[in-house]
Amino acid sequence: MKQAIGETVDRWMEEETHPRVRRVSIIRKCSPWYGMSEEEIEDRREFIRCYLLKDFELVLMIPVQPRENDFWFASHKEFMESAFNTWDFQKMRAPFDKYGYRVRKVMEQVKDLALLHSCISQPEGRKNIRDRFENVVNEEFRNPLLELVERHRKTFDEERKFGMRKKIAKLSQHILECKRIWDKYSPWEDSFPCHVPIDLVRDCQTSPPR
Repeated sequence: MKQAIGETVDRWMEEETHPRVRRVSIIRKCSPWYGMSEEEIEDRREFIRCYLLKDFELVLMIPVQPRENDFWFASHKEFMESAFNTWDFQKMRAPFDKYGYRVRKVMEQVKDLALLHSCISQPEGRKNIRDRFENVVNEEFRNPLLELVERHRKTFDEERKFGMRKKIAKLSQHILECKRIWDKYSPWEDSFPCHVPIDLVRDCQTSPPR
């Protein structure tokens, strides 16, 4: 113990006697920072940064929308060593809803297309955006819904028919949500036609087979 204390004191005395020399950098006379102190250099860089950002002043005024899935760790290694990567933490979390995440992303795409449609004044351009919007809705919701309707008509098992009616109701709600988003963010008169099997949606209110 005394030896360790003695070595520490000797090291402190050596550092005081022979201070460490900082890294020396070459400053040329042609350098824009020649003859300026570190504080003056920092102030000049800050002025240049503010001057360059003036061209994007209007864009920077737009508030940044918070994202639900922000990754707040500085690096992947930091996450691997954190408490969020433990089995105890994972047991407390619900399983990841892949379908719900996909639906949420589709709704974001629908909103983007509706905003783009509202910004275009040419009828041809609006038609192209509208066609893209209808293709997204058809591929994600309407085509699977029509397939389920056809299978529902051909199935005689009441238990399977009840499960299909629940899926049909969910797809119908997604189509109605797409129409609501489109009507909200696109002010043009050419609204999106919505065709869903209302009769099957009402049947979903019935009780399941015993």
